[in-house]
Amino acid sequence: MKFFSCVITTGLALASSTSFAHQNDQVRYRPESHAPAGVMADHQHRQGEWMVGYRTMSRDFSGLYSGSDKVSDSVATAAAGYSMVANSMSMDMHMLDIMYALNDDITLMLMPEYMTMDMSMRSVAMSGAMVDMDMGEHNGASHAGGHNHSVSGWGDTTLAALLRVYQRGPHQVHATLGLSLPTGSVDEKQADGRFVHYGMQLGTGTYDLVPSITYNGVAGLLSWGAQFGGEWRLESANDSGFAFGDQLNVSAWGAYRLADWVSASARLQYEKREDINGHYNGPHGHSSPPDLQANYGGEWVELGLGVNLVAQQGPLAGIRLGLEWLLPVSEYYNGLQVGRDAGLSMSLSYAL
Repeated sequence: MKFFSCVITTGLALASSTSFAHQNDQVRYRPESHAPAGVMADHQHRQGEWMVGYRTMSRDFSGLYSGSDKVSDSVATAAAGYSMVANSMSMDMHMLDIMYALNDDITLMLMPEYMTMDMSMRSVAMSGAMVDMDMGEHNGASHAGGHNHSVSGWGDTTLAALLRVYQRGPHQVHATLGLSLPTGSVDEKQADGRFVHYGMQLGTGTYDLVPSITYNGVAGLLSWGAQFGGEWRLESANDSGFAFGDQLNVSAWGAYRLADWVSASARLQYEKREDINGHYNGPHGHSSPPDLQANYGGEWVELGLGVNLVAQQGPLAGIRLGLEWLLPVSEYYNGLQVGRDAGLSMSLSYAL
């Protein structure tokens, strides 16, 4: 609730600081000049310009899925004799977004992040006399009735350079060469000393290449863009014995300026993730789907609906607020996984 209150308050403050005059093509700060809030490394800056920003992405997960289908607990029991499944999960990512333009063609970017994840587990019926000796105790509570666990801390840090490739008239293309540094922990453990689920580690534990190519276009009150990028692991395993799979992302969006201070956007995103390579090199569970490497990755198509706001005058002039609501359109999960629900992205930035 505090997050949404902050968003609403900031949005109202920006709106109250703007001019409500008719739309024109010569506004000082074009709200549609930035991509939707869920897109990163989408724009460059002028020589000597700094941008300081804050981003947050929040997502909930629920239900049990195999491939494209929602399945029952009995499927999990039959598939591999699981005794526990994820009931729900939430993930929140907070990032600083710091950019500096060496010149009009090269912009540098630094993005450290802080992660928080919570997962709720429930027990599933076991057939016959099967007994799971791997369940044990977690934080003093028996797994028999389910349990909750959470992790939080600094995640990985991204360093990148945005390089102008092409600019002519309303069309611009830039390439991003990024490197993700393994500053996030991959050694998170439960109270009994076993590793938490793979997906609840705070970082990847590997050096990762994070490249992308981005196109932006504009015509009057309309803007559009596309981005092709991904994450490629540069190491076969981290210090805990495994490596997350590579990731591919493709986005295309369009935005329209509704007033001098606000634009609305729509975006389609395709994402593909591979499963996990390697294996924990220390004690860990095997009683639930997120304990196994094959139950990670998949393919998703999602629809993003967003707004960008920027104050045109007053003490908040130039401050930008972006919001985007991301909704699943189609999904395919490797193995058995807890399903994606809607997500929310927010960006808040100021260039000086």
